[in-house]
Amino acid sequence: MEYMADKKTNKRYWLYAPGENAVKWDEFYNLGIMGLGWDELGDLDKLGDLSDITKAIQRIYKTDSKSYNTALANFEFRDVLKEEDIIIVKRGRKEYLGYGIVTSDYYYDSTRQTYQKCRKVYWKKKGTWEERGHPIVLKTLTDITKYPDYVHKLANFIGIEQGIMNQSFDYPLNTIFYGPPGTGKTYHTILRASSIIENRQIDSYDDALKIFKANLHDQIEFITFHQNYSYEDFIQGLRPDTENDNQLTFERKDGVFKYISDRALKNIKDSEQPPTVKKNFEDVFSNFVSQLIEGEVEEIEVRMKKVSYFITAITNKSIEFRKASGGTEHTMSISTLKKMYDAESVLDIQGLSSYYTPLLDELLKLGKDSTGKTENVDRKNYVLVIDEINRANISRVFGELITLIEPDKRSNGTTPLEVRLPSGEKFMVPSNLFIIGTMNTADKSIALLDIALRRRFVFEPMYPKYLKDGLKVEDEGVLKSINESIISEKGHDFQIGHSYFMNSKEDPYDLSRRLNLKVIPLLLEYFMNDSKTVTQIISKALSNTDYFIDENCWPLRIAKKND
Repeated sequence: MEYMADKKTNKRYWLYAPGENAVKWDEFYNLGIMGLGWDELGDLDKLGDLSDITKAIQRIYKTDSKSYNTALANFEFRDVLKEEDIIIVKRGRKEYLGYGIVTSDYYYDSTRQTYQKCRKVYWKKKGTWEERGHPIVLKTLTDITKYPDYVHKLANFIGIEQGIMNQSFDYPLNTIFYGPPGTGKTYHTILRASSIIENRQIDSYDDALKIFKANLHDQIEFITFHQNYSYEDFIQGLRPDTENDNQLTFERKDGVFKYISDRALKNIKDSEQPPTVKKNFEDVFSNFVSQLIEGEVEEIEVRMKKVSYFITAITNKSIEFRKASGGTEHTMSISTLKKMYDAESVLDIQGLSSYYTPLLDELLKLGKDSTGKTENVDRKNYVLVIDEINRANISRVFGELITLIEPDKRSNGTTPLEVRLPSGEKFMVPSNLFIIGTMNTADKSIALLDIALRRRFVFEPMYPKYLKDGLKVEDEGVLKSINESIISEKGHDFQIGHSYFMNSKEDPYDLSRRLNLKVIPLLLEYFMNDSKTVTQIISKALSNTDYFIDENCWPLRIAKKND
């Protein structure tokens, strides 16, 4: 009999029923074990192969049936299951109850009255996830490894941690692509980000680009670091509220890392605990302001951390309010508040976020109804792409969060850590947020990477490739020659990437045009306008072509012979 396993890890994934209607689930979960029934069989180690187990079942249970499924479950429980396999618990044909990792070989526990055939399991998650597609198979133990789409669906549905899945698409949480210009670093961030979002390997750049664009500003954020990029831009900043004359208050402005982290962490929490039903915004808001609309009160107080503000009127589009200090009337947008209510998060707005927050909290309290539940939320992956990550002062940008991005310090790691941000709120880095950076090794005008960042990222090299689709064979020699000269003069980090010589719809390829407009200007920059050195490099590269470099031109240019 042939058994299939994950090609990368030899890990298998199993559906398992802990007794009829999962009657033993709570017990097994608390004890950290999984057990198998058919107790009359006794210790499986005293039986032989699958055929022997089948004969024992027929004899003990006095049946002429082949009892294949029963015999197979016992055989696989003893001989095929192994440490590190993933067990997904089910009840009946409609519910999943959690998952865990096998941590021991088969053993027989004679001290137990029933379910004496055992293995130890580290149960990672317990809950209820309803299957809304095809009914779950009824067998007690089922190897589902050979159905990767089903495995991936359950991984997302139940929220099996990415590191535990360890599939071929299981990438490091923190990665930096590094290399000279034109070697495909940004190209690969799009492929990598789309694969992470889809939880599967994506090799088509066109498909990846569609996925990337579709998820931008939702599951994907893309930013470029520069020398003035700061902690306030990246994580969170506070600025004084200049409109309040009587008391100094501050308005919070969250950065891109904080925004995507909040979304990712909320997704983890929602996937682990199905959210309660929430009443629609119109009903909740109407109920909240009804006393003001009907004239029963003149104002509605909204409490903030230190002071209050007072809603004084409602229009079709706006909420009018006054601060406790009096003075000018202010307004908030009802449509913006509705978007926040639906997202259960204060969005990226300027100026009034400190006033939206307490009102949103009040409405969410009123909107929650514990009488029912929505559908389970699938756990998703999120990606933050940081282009030119080495251009910023990393210590200044990441601050104390440089430690929190380590896998074990994240929300679902072995030692999760949290910090207090300038606003006073608690913050931790979610385990489903991937960070991908790019680093141009030829840019030596910037500081070297902080050693703390190097320790927390995996570095993947991106250097020129000469057997690339779209790279003309006759021009490979030109590129190789240029790079050999550069390596000799300046080292590997200053090479010319293969993308400089590749055709694209946006920039049709022509050797002389690329050399004149892109390569020669870059070489002049590398060699500080030393035209003699650049001429020698280009002349050598063109020696077997129909082109030559015109030394009498400035800027230097190549031309075709006999033109």
